[in-house]
Amino acid sequence: MLHEVTKLNWLYFDFDSYFASVEQQLNVHLRNKPIAIVPLISDSTCAIAASYEAKLFGIKTGTKIHEAKRLCKDLICVQARPGVYVEYHHLLLNEIDKYLCIDYVFSIDEGACCLTGNQHDEKIALLLAHQIKKSIKENIGDYITCSIGIAPNRYLAKIATGMTKPNGLTVIRPEDIPDKLFSLKVTDLPGVGRKVYERLKENNITSVQSLYALNINQLQAVWGNVWGQRCWYLLRG
Repeated sequence: MLHEVTKLNWLYFDFDSYFASVEQQLNVHLRNKPIAIVPLISDSTCAIAASYEAKLFGIKTGTKIHEAKRLCKDLICVQARPGVYVEYHHLLLNEIDKYLCIDYVFSIDEGACCLTGNQHDEKIALLLAHQIKKSIKENIGDYITCSIGIAPNRYLAKIATGMTKPNGLTVIRPEDIPDKLFSLKVTDLPGVGRKVYERLKENNITSVQSLYALNINQLQAVWGNVWGQRCWYLLRG
C-alpha cells in the first residue's frame, strides 16, 4: 500500500455557495449582491445558503434572517427553489462526467472522482480540473463556480477544496503532508463538529499541528470514538 501514498488518487469537487450561485446565474439582478437563500420569506427563519457577497458580512448557513439584516442592510432574501437546484445539479455532473467518472456524490453540491492510470500524474490531474472548470463556465454559466481539491485520499482532497475558495484549485501532494495542513483551523477538518471541537479544546488540542502530534491511540481517546483512529490515518494520506 505504500506506493499508493505517493500518488494523487482523488479529485474532489465542491460547487461554491451552490444555491446562491444558481440564483445569481439565473437572475442578473442578484449578481454581485449579498443574497441569502431562505425556506420562506420571513425574518424569523434562517439562511440555508448565502452568496459570497453576503458571507463578507458574516452571514452564513444557519444565520437568523433578522440578524443577517442587521449585519447587512442591503441583504436580498430569495426563497429556495429545490427543483431548480436539483436540475442544475444534474447539468453540472454531466459536465464533470465528460472528463472523469464520478465515483461518489455526497450531496447536491459535492462529490469525488477516483483518479486512475495517467490521471495520477499531477499535470494530467490539473489539466482535467481546468477542463472541468472551463466546461462549467462555457456550458452552464459564469456564476456557478467549482472549487476542486486533488490529493492522495478523498479526505485530504475534500480539505483541499476549502483551502482556496471560491473557484479554487488546490493540490495536496504527499510531500506537502503534514506542513500544508498546519495553516488550517481544527474546525476546517471534516468530522470536527461542535462536540468534537469541545473535546479537543478540553485536551488543549487547539491547532492541527497539536492534533497531528498525537499518536493513534491518543487521537482516538480524545476524539471519543473510532473516527479518531481513522482520522489519524487519513491525515497522513
